[in-house]
Amino acid sequence: MPTLREYMTTSFISVHLSDDLNTLANEMKEHDVGFLPVIENDKYAGVVTDRDIVVNGLTKGSPEDVTASQVMTDHVVTGNPDMNVEDAARLMQENQIKRLLVIENEHLKGVVSLGDFSAEGENSISGHVVSEVSKGFGNN
Repeated sequence: MPTLREYMTTSFISVHLSDDLNTLANEMKEHDVGFLPVIENDKYAGVVTDRDIVVNGLTKGSPEDVTASQVMTDHVVTGNPDMNVEDAARLMQENQIKRLLVIENEHLKGVVSLGDFSAEGENSISGHVVSEVSKGFGNN
């Protein structure tokens, strides 16, 4: 059975707890992403999404004064590199998330998204599960 190690993206952009909203937004724009893992002392601390910046960040003050630590989600659903794809897809469905951090010994090893699973097409082992997960997201 395929594992997350086979599907995860290992080259990703991350930010630090102390990075301000301007830095976060610039990283998202430069790399065309809406999701940034937050790292501190070489360990994952949470994630920041573009929605976090708009909904949580801009209401807290000036973009130069608000940091990732103030807007990030720190209770993050994670998987490990040896988790099988179907279990990961079900975990994503249960938690209504589109991306999963892949963690090993508290260190971020990669990121996997629903799109990564469906890259194999309709006939992949996880194709049905991915289809079901995607239905739960509606328009977001």
